[in-house]
Amino acid sequence: MIEPKRVLRALAEHWALIEPLCERFDQGTLSLIELRQHLARHQLDSTPQDITQLLDLWIRLDILVPVAKSPNRFELNAQIHDFLAYLRREHRLGLCLEIEAYLRHLERLAGHIQDAFDTRDSDDLARQLRLLDMRVRDVLKKLDNDEQALVAVAERAKTSNRQIPLRQRYAEVLATWDEYVEPMIQLVNADGAFEQGVRKVESVLLHLLGEQARLGHLVDDDMLLRTHARILEMQTSAQLTLRHARELLLPLREEARRHNAVTRGAALALSVIRRKGLDALPHAAMPLFTRPQSTFLGSASQVEAYVYALARFEPKPARFPKAHKTDKDPATQAPRTVKEMLQRCEDALPMPDLMLWLLEQEPNGATDELLYWFSRLSRDKRFARQRLARRDYLTCEHSVSLHSFALTSIRDATPESTASSAHAS
Repeated sequence: MIEPKRVLRALAEHWALIEPLCERFDQGTLSLIELRQHLARHQLDSTPQDITQLLDLWIRLDILVPVAKSPNRFELNAQIHDFLAYLRREHRLGLCLEIEAYLRHLERLAGHIQDAFDTRDSDDLARQLRLLDMRVRDVLKKLDNDEQALVAVAERAKTSNRQIPLRQRYAEVLATWDEYVEPMIQLVNADGAFEQGVRKVESVLLHLLGEQARLGHLVDDDMLLRTHARILEMQTSAQLTLRHARELLLPLREEARRHNAVTRGAALALSVIRRKGLDALPHAAMPLFTRPQSTFLGSASQVEAYVYALARFEPKPARFPKAHKTDKDPATQAPRTVKEMLQRCEDALPMPDLMLWLLEQEPNGATDELLYWFSRLSRDKRFARQRLARRDYLTCEHSVSLHSFALTSIRDATPESTASSAHAS
């Protein structure tokens, strides 16, 4: 085992020499002579013996490793290279298949978790939950790295040399779209492998939470809740990464495609003109070589008339509705205020089902608005709530599955129910 302190101390002491090597090693391996020349350029006062000792130190600490079947060529240790890339804020785009492999592993771990719970093995259950949490963190780290790498791809395409043809400048963008973004769209789709895997793991964790409350605790509920929250964070992070990738790369991809179409059409037209003359072009293409009157004014009198019309231009007056006129359309209603909804909810107490009451009050309300009022009223301090079983509720737009609440007045509630509701909130 190599002592970590020695590796970190060597990296800190020789950072000015190692950092330029990172870019060189990105392009390939280096021979022993090239390494010595690099160190001699950056250490002008060093002797050949000093350079030899420094290279021996890096090789002993596994900072430099020999290339397979080429003992005289060296490269940076892969772990050291990744660590230096992290310090330099460099991000390399990975493969979409890696995320899919992680998801398959998460599904297998969910099966092991279910088996450990069925056999009531608390140690194995805790170990599998830790492994699941670690794998989810690996996916989050990879998604963050991929998002930063996609930003770097877009920046390189925008800031590259303008003298290079567009097809070559955007070659990395097109390859990234085909090799990463398109498979990622299929993966994160509503019926894709990502959503299915997350749904399987989430159902196992929620089932364990319910079974532990019924049969007894094998592990702490906080561990299950923390892992479940991290899985939901992974799901959201994947969707945001895909959305950011499309916002960054889709305009560049479309620009390259449009440029290719225009260039191809112009090349075909020029080849036809060279071989057969201008008369060989189809009549539909002829207006491209004319000068329409809308963009060319022509004589000085036309320019003078145009400018005179601009000087005498008067916009039409805007017509505003009269102050006393009211909107009689019954479909447009003012939004409910919090004070009004709280008063109506208090008048309807005791309430057996909050979500059913909201659907009766707002039968044509939007789903997001109903969910907002459900969250707002169920967490208000003046109501005592009791959790109901999960069921489906039909709004005018969607079918919503959730645990509703039965509400009573806080004055009518017992101290035990009050304390439990306060703990639940």
